Amino acid sequence: MSIVSIVRCPDYSPGKVDAAVAEALRLAEIDGALQRQRVLLKPNLLSARKPEDAVTTHPEIVRALGKIALASGCSVSVGDSPPFAGQNPEKYARLCEVTGIAEVAREIGIPIVRFEEHSRTLAHPSGRFYKSFEIAEAVLDADVVVIISKLKTHGLTAFTGAVKNVFGCIPGVRKGLFHVQAAENREVFAQMLVDLLGAVRPGVNVMDAVVGMEGEGPNSGKPKQIGLILASSDPVALDAVACAVVGIRSLSIDTTRLAAEQGLGCGDLGSIEIRGVQIEDALVSDFVPSSGKNDWARIPAPIRQLLRRKLVAVPVVREGECTGCGDCAAACPVGAISPGRPATIDLEKCIRCYCCAEVCNFSAVQLKRGWLSKLLTRGSNP
Repeated sequence: MSIVSIVRCPDYSPGKVDAAVAEALRLAEIDGALQRQRVLLKPNLLSARKPEDAVTTHPEIVRALGKIALASGCSVSVGDSPPFAGQNPEKYARLCEVTGIAEVAREIGIPIVRFEEHSRTLAHPSGRFYKSFEIAEAVLDADVVVIISKLKTHGLTAFTGAVKNVFGCIPGVRKGLFHVQAAENREVFAQMLVDLLGAVRPGVNVMDAVVGMEGEGPNSGKPKQIGLILASSDPVALDAVACAVVGIRSLSIDTTRLAAEQGLGCGDLGSIEIRGVQIEDALVSDFVPSSGKNDWARIPAPIRQLLRRKLVAVPVVREGECTGCGDCAAACPVGAISPGRPATIDLEKCIRCYCCAEVCNFSAVQLKRGWLSKLLTRGSNP
């Protein structure tokens, strides 16, 4: 049975946050994970916004976790990959200053890492759609990745918490390409996040719900006083409980439902042990959900299609190399490939997961990138 702890924390006063975070870790039985390990603190640093805007993880939560890990003999660093600021060292440094992370890092003596500096490919053969990811080396080299999420609404996924925060482990503009790949298909995007969760598997998850965000999150909503800190070794269960606290049906969130169905965590509230404050005592009755009008869906369909063609690589079958074995058709999760010699790919159905290219033993499936994709990723690590 997954354990999720809920601890009251009325504001961001350092003493109150320190005590609440320590209690949340203890109740969730994950305090022992932060013992003489290489620890990466991974907050949500979406954009250069002040802590009071509730867009990013509050720095006092990061400070508390950093102090606990340092006191236990851990080597600690902190970092994230903001969608655009992460591409530029100066912009990333400014974002860290504005969000308060830089001050925390200086005061407790830990380095800030920029995920775009070094990355490598992580194979994930058990993924449903996505069999590999380009992941920041800071994530891959850590013994423990601490996901420090913010309880917020989200226009595309309805809710953003621990599972969605793992998305920041992918460096730079590559995240934008995943958005374009999925287009307006929320379930495809959610499955990508679930596959990524299965690849990264964070063992310590803490949620900043002292002040969350309601309405048009993750960047344009309104701060909402909630007064809680949650923690769990199971990010799926953590999201499920957080949703229940603010009146969102846990399994209505695609990432929670899909991850639970695929055995990556528990989404059933009846199978989660709540320690500390109980859900019924923590309920926020007037929480405003997202309208679901995400920015991508607002772009006219012809322009969305044009962006997909210019941004996202498409699989192309090389006739001379194809043996007609049918492996690519068998591997395609959406049935977009018809076997034959050569195999044919229906690009209208294709979700750009590239399973076909991964399973082809004859290098017959090649990825053809659009010019805009080449321009945006020029100079990034292979």
